[in-house]
Amino acid sequence: MVGTDPAGTGGIRAVVCGYIGAGLFDRYRCTYVVTHRAGSAWRKAGMALRGWWRVGLALATLDAPLVHVQTASRASFWRKSVVCLLARAARRPYLLHVHGGEFMKFYAQESRPLARRFVRHTLANAAFVIALSEQWRERLLAISPTARVEVVPNGVALPELAGRHRPQERAPTLLFVGDVRPAKGVFDLIRAFARIAGRHPHLTLTLAGSGAEAEVRRLAAELGLQDRIACPGWLGPERLCAELARATLFALPSYAEGMPMALLEAMSWGLPVIATPVGGVPQVVEHEVNGLLVTPGDVDGTAAAIARLMSEPALREALGTAARKTIEARFSLQATLDRLGEIYRRFGLEPRRPAPGRSPRREITEARQQSG
Repeated sequence: MVGTDPAGTGGIRAVVCGYIGAGLFDRYRCTYVVTHRAGSAWRKAGMALRGWWRVGLALATLDAPLVHVQTASRASFWRKSVVCLLARAARRPYLLHVHGGEFMKFYAQESRPLARRFVRHTLANAAFVIALSEQWRERLLAISPTARVEVVPNGVALPELAGRHRPQERAPTLLFVGDVRPAKGVFDLIRAFARIAGRHPHLTLTLAGSGAEAEVRRLAAELGLQDRIACPGWLGPERLCAELARATLFALPSYAEGMPMALLEAMSWGLPVIATPVGGVPQVVEHEVNGLLVTPGDVDGTAAAIARLMSEPALREALGTAARKTIEARFSLQATLDRLGEIYRRFGLEPRRPAPGRSPRREITEARQQSG
């Protein structure tokens, strides 16, 4: 499997760490190769070169019948396309697992004709392309009609809700988790929060993630909300769980998504969620059944949704309970691993125990040490 640094940030990291925690690499003997790590352009380039070298070495020395490539768009895709070329040169099938809500924009608006042709070629030559939802399956087939596209939704672990604070035990918090940038609807969310802040003087907004924090703080100061909007930066697993456990509401008003892990995690904690019907989100959230959906960019609609949930505790409870049941029924990590297992078996991969004395975490630790 090829992907980003499990100790880094982002959606692919969350997916891979979920696989580790749920025991995917206990079921299947897997070498994990890191091709990306946060840092300077030189560090990223060096990481990619070392990753490609390790992929080539693994293809030459291991009998693994399959290469599972985790990719997003832009630089992530170009890095992973080299891995796909290496797999083809070694006559090994590869799965291209496509994440990232802006893949269509990357393909249609940001890539030149020759680049678009290469994207189509990479999709078409994959043994399977993995899409996160039926909508994304259709979009990927629109790019490459001959691609073999399978749907494998993201899944998350189910936390013990005994650790979640009851609403009356905490100050109310509206939580956002993700990249702090306009495409995630962060600035729309801040403006929506400003419109209802006076009616709910104890409500605070936490924007957990990295990106345009300085711009967020400037806007918060302009709106007189600098004491009610927190930007703690990217949160590690323990701190993120703590924020989810204490949150009252969750909002992700994105303009584009694949199947956001942050949304699934919030729902697994039984939080009432506000989201936009983009990417794979409508496959997860049904309006007024297990969450509320608003139009991307609709500040008034987002403000109204926040105010409604703050004013109707019974609705909050009902939506949060239904959200949790949705994850239990359809988006658990176990369901995701079972679906991947169905695909792996087509290539002769059957579940097996790791070699004595080794563990998947040790494999990944060694991979990181060798690559960095």
